[in-house]
Amino acid sequence: MAGTEFLQGRFGIEIEMTGITRNKAANTVAKYLRGTVDKLYDSYDTHRITTEDGRVWTIVSDISILPQKKVNGENVSADKTYSVELISPILTYNEDIETLQEIVRNLRNAGAFSERQNRTGVHYLK
Repeated sequence: MAGTEFLQGRFGIEIEMTGITRNKAANTVAKYLRGTVDKLYDSYDTHRITTEDGRVWTIVSDISILPQKKVNGENVSADKTYSVELISPILTYNEDIETLQEIVRNLRNAGAFSERQNRTGVHYLK
């Protein structure tokens, strides 16, 4: 991809993390976006965040994530509610990158972290 072509396209992103529960992650994202959270009670323990403009961000479990939390500054094992994956709606760089960055900052401030084995996936759409 040459030059600024990426800046003109659309993309979605998936970010794996731990350190906070899915519930806390969903509420953190919803608070920043001024959205509402619906818990679906499905096999992924899906938390759907719907924003005022109708876009949907999703928090789900991911079996590949080693759930951890910090206790006295140390990472320790945690229950499966600490397996957190954030899935964005379709985004554009010019309109949404600042929002995405702020969501990540808010999640980190809430206690979320990613270890080396955690992944971030970007799905680019022209």
